[in-house]
Amino acid sequence: MGSKCDVIVAGGSIAGLVFAAEAAKRGVKVLLAEEHSDVGEPEKCDGLVSLRGLRRYGHAPSEIVIQNRIASGLVHSPSGKEMAVNASALDVVVVDRSGFDKQALQKAESWGAEVRLGIRAGDLRESGDGVTVKVGGRTVDAKYFVDATGPASSPRSGIIPAAKYEIEADWVRERVVEVFLDAELYPGFFAWVIPFGAGVAKVGVAGRGIDSFGTLEKFLAKRPHRVLRKVAAPIYVGGPARRFVEGRKVFVGESAGQVKPTTAGGITTSIAGAVIGARWVSDSVQLGDRGLLENYQPDWEGRFMNEMKSMLRLRSVFEKLTNKDLDSLVSVLSTSKLLRKLAESDFDFHASALLGALGIPGLLKVAGVVASAEARSLLSGS
Repeated sequence: MGSKCDVIVAGGSIAGLVFAAEAAKRGVKVLLAEEHSDVGEPEKCDGLVSLRGLRRYGHAPSEIVIQNRIASGLVHSPSGKEMAVNASALDVVVVDRSGFDKQALQKAESWGAEVRLGIRAGDLRESGDGVTVKVGGRTVDAKYFVDATGPASSPRSGIIPAAKYEIEADWVRERVVEVFLDAELYPGFFAWVIPFGAGVAKVGVAGRGIDSFGTLEKFLAKRPHRVLRKVAAPIYVGGPARRFVEGRKVFVGESAGQVKPTTAGGITTSIAGAVIGARWVSDSVQLGDRGLLENYQPDWEGRFMNEMKSMLRLRSVFEKLTNKDLDSLVSVLSTSKLLRKLAESDFDFHASALLGALGIPGLLKVAGVVASAEARSLLSGS
């Protein structure tokens, strides 16, 4: 490891690895430090993603890391009502996140990035023309420091407790993702089943203030299964960070809050942040102009911020709904016309797709459900 480079990346997340690959491809000398001895471990993300989005940014997974192709989504209301969405045309897959991250690692190294595993990068000190960072036991000078450490750098108010098991069970529907709504059991979120093969699934729960593992055990209690792996995986739903750049420190991926506030999915939006961020950091390094970094955030926001704002509004409404409201909402949304439109939409822009598919009549019906929740909120003084 040299004592100088252009950019130091802290964190071997998918965002950190893609950033390193893209910057190195542009001729920037990159050093990435990952505290774990391997990338992609522990595997906290369920890997549900649209291939369309990944292709837009040049980082689609190879066939070998695709575990499953999803045909439909099934939403269960608290009382047992169901809403089924045909996803066969949306290019939604489940990827092996560990394998996908290793694929990104290979790209980064093949383009010249230096990746060091089992060491931490920290103790950042900034000067007028660069940064000094402790990488393992050595001091390294660079032009910029990129934070891709994930939830550790996310705003705390947006983090919700969650737990996930990988299980084996005969009730798993191989190509159907299932979501279970219940405002009392999973306040502010839901339970989910994401199949990654025949008879195997990633099953999880999340909710504000819950005992996530205890709640997951209760969810599975009446569903015969065998646990293959357990993972504590807090999720972030707080929306994009206020600033993606602070001096010579640049945030990418979950560290920048580049995660969907509705589902906490962030593979595509984080990869987009890494690709866009790498472009502006690289230009800044090569042209010696730190001011170019200020283009990074508006570039990313120009592509995603309207969708993020819609998701944050939906989240604000969702968190106020009771189980009765959720039952009503599933009924309102389960029209053949709306479901047909959703089946033709963009998985990565689902908030806009939902609002567009509802149309004025649907929005008025949803508004009736929302208004009742808002009225109760006002009457209770909350």
